[in-house]
Amino acid sequence: MCAAFAAGCSAPAASLGPARYVVTRSWSTGYNEDAAIYADGRVVMHHGVNEERITLPIEQVHELDTAAASPIEPGSNDDDPIIGVTVGSAATVRPARLRPGSLAELLNRILDSHTLHP
Repeated sequence: MCAAFAAGCSAPAASLGPARYVVTRSWSTGYNEDAAIYADGRVVMHHGVNEERITLPIEQVHELDTAAASPIEPGSNDDDPIIGVTVGSAATVRPARLRPGSLAELLNRILDSHTLHP
């Protein structure tokens, strides 16, 4: 069916190549969310069982790149939600601290608002 409507179908996440950034968010209620952000600005998010796809403006990808130049600070297992951040193929930092302007905070903002500038 997708072939018949190729112009309206999105490529599967596997065809996007490796994600530049991955964020996970786990709430104490058991609700889980995640997003994979790719170099071209495409984002594949999961909020529970719902999948969303958006494209960030390239300027926002550059903002993420700038924030990624700073180390990801560890958070606390008492945080709610608990955020996990992965940059490229590096090890995941989980929990990650949500310091204003940090990569973890910006990625969390994308899960909330689907943009860095709501």
